[in-house]
Amino acid sequence: MKIAIFIFSGTGNTYFIGKKLQDEFKENNVLCDLFTVEKKHDDNRLIDDYDVIGLGYPIYGSDVPLLIRNWIDGLNIQNQKKAFVFCTQMMYSGDGAAYGGRLLAKKGFMIRQQAHFNMPNNITDYRILRPFNKHNLIKIEQKKNKQVNRFVKHILTDKKTRKGSNPISLGLGLFQRIPYQKMEMKWISNSIKIEDHCILCKKCIDLCPTGNFEIKDGILKTKNMCFACYRCINHCPVNALHCSKNALVKHPYRGPSERFNIKDVMEDCLITNELVMKQEDSV
Repeated sequence: MKIAIFIFSGTGNTYFIGKKLQDEFKENNVLCDLFTVEKKHDDNRLIDDYDVIGLGYPIYGSDVPLLIRNWIDGLNIQNQKKAFVFCTQMMYSGDGAAYGGRLLAKKGFMIRQQAHFNMPNNITDYRILRPFNKHNLIKIEQKKNKQVNRFVKHILTDKKTRKGSNPISLGLGLFQRIPYQKMEMKWISNSIKIEDHCILCKKCIDLCPTGNFEIKDGILKTKNMCFACYRCINHCPVNALHCSKNALVKHPYRGPSERFNIKDVMEDCLITNELVMKQEDSV
């Protein structure tokens, strides 16, 4: 069995779970590659080479990130290729994984497993939300190891476990998703605020998955292409970026483990992608 997991991860939570899934599959002697949808490559050609496809993403207001939605739109129609979906969430998303599963099913995938993984809060400029406590990292890792182990067993035994597919979860998901999608178009795309103490280090330009930032006339500006992944906000070295009108970031979220590096979210997956594409091109 060959498995490919495609992910988008803003600040590392989904990447954290994706890597754990990959490692657990390898422990079971199953080939598993991890790819990021941020990079432009022929994912349809990649998908054809794998037996099972996984999709992972963070949940925003019970909705699938715009980057993932656009990625799914670009997929070819499949003939019931098996797939699993997982999402990372702060609290509760209703049908967070099921919604992505339904989008994939419209492309002809057969969705066998869906899972929700509660992860630390990365929204660091809203005081009403509980801040991340780095002292919980070991406890978080132990708990996620158990969840990942169980999820992988379900996938390898082809046990149908579709979290979020019941009518109650669907209703709760819609309750959050409908207002979020309206807000996404009107507010979120131009939500980033830039403070005067920005030092023009260009880190946000390097990290942004949508290319939302540019420097014009010596000033950092946005192109209204944000979908609130919070990567730039949490990794600004001087905390000059935020979405909240009234609060700056005091305690940025640097990722779900002490070993985490934000560039792993892009570069680790990119290395895998480049190797696979080179192999295909040489055939």
